[in-house]
Amino acid sequence: MSRAKKKCELLPDDLISVILFLLLYTQHSLTQTIVPSVSNILRYGNGERGFVGSTQQVSYFENLTDIRLNFPPSVTIGFRLLTDDPPEIGDSFQGIQRRFVEFRQDNFSLRAGNFNEMFGRGLALNLFENRGLAYDSWMDGVKAQYKTSFISATILGGTINFRDSVTIARHELYKIRAGNIEMNLIKGFMIGISFVDASGFIPQFVGSKTIKAEIPEIYSQFQFSSVSGFIGYAHKWTNVLTDTSSHNGDGVYAALSYKGKGFGITMDYKDYRYDILDPFDRGASERSTRMLPFQNAPIVQKEFNYTLLTRALHQVDFNDEVGFQIEGYYSLSSSTMINLNGSIASRHHYYDYNEKTFLFTERKRNSSFLPTPEKRLSPYWELFFEAEHYFEETSAIRFGAARRENILYNDFTGAQFSHTQQATIIPLQLQYSLTQEYSIIVQTENEFAYDSYNTSNEHYYTQLLTIIFTRSPNISIATRYEHTTNTADPSNRQDWLVGEVGYTFGQSHTTTISYGKERGGQICSNGVCQYQLPFEGIRFSLRSQI
Repeated sequence: MSRAKKKCELLPDDLISVILFLLLYTQHSLTQTIVPSVSNILRYGNGERGFVGSTQQVSYFENLTDIRLNFPPSVTIGFRLLTDDPPEIGDSFQGIQRRFVEFRQDNFSLRAGNFNEMFGRGLALNLFENRGLAYDSWMDGVKAQYKTSFISATILGGTINFRDSVTIARHELYKIRAGNIEMNLIKGFMIGISFVDASGFIPQFVGSKTIKAEIPEIYSQFQFSSVSGFIGYAHKWTNVLTDTSSHNGDGVYAALSYKGKGFGITMDYKDYRYDILDPFDRGASERSTRMLPFQNAPIVQKEFNYTLLTRALHQVDFNDEVGFQIEGYYSLSSSTMINLNGSIASRHHYYDYNEKTFLFTERKRNSSFLPTPEKRLSPYWELFFEAEHYFEETSAIRFGAARRENILYNDFTGAQFSHTQQATIIPLQLQYSLTQEYSIIVQTENEFAYDSYNTSNEHYYTQLLTIIFTRSPNISIATRYEHTTNTADPSNRQDWLVGEVGYTFGQSHTTTISYGKERGGQICSNGVCQYQLPFEGIRFSLRSQI
């Protein structure tokens, strides 16, 4: 991926003017005091990255400083100084990445500059950042909001300069105008309406396309006694001005929860049809009719804390996926808890391939509103069980077991050459306090996997052992060792060992340094997935909160 270096002025003229005006106003009022807050993250790494026998020397240096100046009682100024030169992933950048001025008084707020926002559960609009994946859909513009106990109304407008580190073709520009209103009609019942109007410029592998999109949304949320729920629907109409063509898609999300004494259960459902296409076209990530990057609906799939489970086998397809998830917990006693989770997802329709015409024919399912384990619809399912028991105030033992299967069906050749992945993962964690100051965590994760595309050994075993020793409140020492019997790992290795030391000083600063070999692999968050290459070398970080 090319990493064109971006630079900006240290302080734009318009921001300087606003800051000076507010400073002069504050000094003139005499009674006001500026309340600052600063957070800083410094990261450095030097080593080698390798993939399929090829290694290259890598070095990254990142420093992120978030500064907020609060001018009581109503004004806040904030900006982010960023140096990614070079970054670990994503584009290089030096300068001010974020800046905003915000005014709050009573029930009204007005913000100019950069901001994130989510309407409902994100079916129409969900602006967020994940630096670990180099994913950033924050807006640069103006947002006004009015909130009372009865009504909440938001209007916003601005631009999004979106770069996707996963798909290099996606450097897209959007101009957006949007509004949202939520009304609490009766106690415990809310209804919301959103509308997003967007114009976009989407580069292609050859040329570019200009689109006009409109996304209306309606949703409702309720909570009565022990029962709560949510249901939302969004429709996306996209007019591709370059091709003089249009496309319609929609998405549905619903959730229902019940909480009783010592137990609870939640059911989630998704039906995302933002851009259903045949197998020829669905793999075109740069296509202009797909779900847009400022949308991000719930994935309806559990996100784990265990390392081997976070290397998800399945990446959610928001354009063509239907599924549901059921999760529950039960307290056997005040010190023992059981958690259960199950999910399943699949595509909506079948496609028959004609070898004479080289075309696909769509065969719609009557029950396409439900997922199915049929191989032709590339299903994914997962079951997870976990039990945790606290045997002292700060000591605990946790045991889990997960079973998952992912099938990528080959619509051209059929089941014979489809990709099947299966895994059984068993994590075990022991957290024990040796004294009031010293404690230790020992965690082992064991994976029994099957991969039909692994020509060396379809069945293989992986174990990850993590040991963390801490002295409260300022020292931690950790080591991670991973071993696999998979001889076809992309790193051409079967063992990885990392050591890490952390130290907190001044109660506001934490530094960590690590050295060793890291396996890498696919990581996912909020439906955004990326494969991180193996790394061997030294990493250093310093986090400060003042």
